Amino acid sequence: MSKKDNFSQAMFEMFGLGKAPEEGEEELNDLQQLENLEAPAPAADFPEAPAADDPVFSETPAFEEPAAPAFEEPAPAPVEEAPIFESPAPAPAPAPAAEPTPAARPAAAAHAYVPRENCTYFAAGTSMEGTLRSDSDVEIVGDFKGEIASDGKVTIHSNTQSSIAAAELVLIDCTLTGDAMVGGDVSVSESSSITGNVRAANIVCSGIIKGNLNVAGNITLTENAQVIGDIKTGTLAMSRGAKVSGKIDMGSN
Repeated sequence: MSKKDNFSQAMFEMFGLGKAPEEGEEELNDLQQLENLEAPAPAADFPEAPAADDPVFSETPAFEEPAAPAFEEPAPAPVEEAPIFESPAPAPAPAPAAEPTPAARPAAAAHAYVPRENCTYFAAGTSMEGTLRSDSDVEIVGDFKGEIASDGKVTIHSNTQSSIAAAELVLIDCTLTGDAMVGGDVSVSESSSITGNVRAANIVCSGIIKGNLNVAGNITLTENAQVIGDIKTGTLAMSRGAKVSGKIDMGSN
């Protein structure tokens, strides 16, 4: 029995509508449906293809692929030739350092202490205040303040405040503030000075003396010497450029 017949049967049974299928009718309907499925459809049911000259028919225009732009290969970049590498010339060997000349050395080196026998030495950095008595030479590079009495030569390299009694006195690049009584010679360098009275046998001065001089022998003043004070001496020798400010008395000793 087909779905339609089943539906009609159900409607008939429930509501009394339609009619119930008769005996044998259900089998007949099933047989007809089977024949309809096996029979081929008539050729007239398919539409005919339109003719080529039918005005309705139009050919689809052929698709033309756009021409690709002509590819131009770029010209190769010019090749720069690498510069020829030249190995640098070897650096000349450094010249050996020249030994400093005596003039280029510092002033302290010129005053380097050379040990001497029978000499009392005050090194740089040494400080003393008081009275120094010695029967030998005395050399002072440090600081000294007081009195010095020596039977030998007194050499001073530093600024000193002292009264000195010695056989000989030498001043090198320093200042002496105080009187000096020397039995022999007194030497004053160009960069040295004495502020005080000096009594000696002879004096050679290239620096400055501010005080009275009493010399039994000779006084020599170089071109850069200056004496500010009265002079009493046996003889006096002055170079051009030397200066004396004070009285001069010669030959009265």
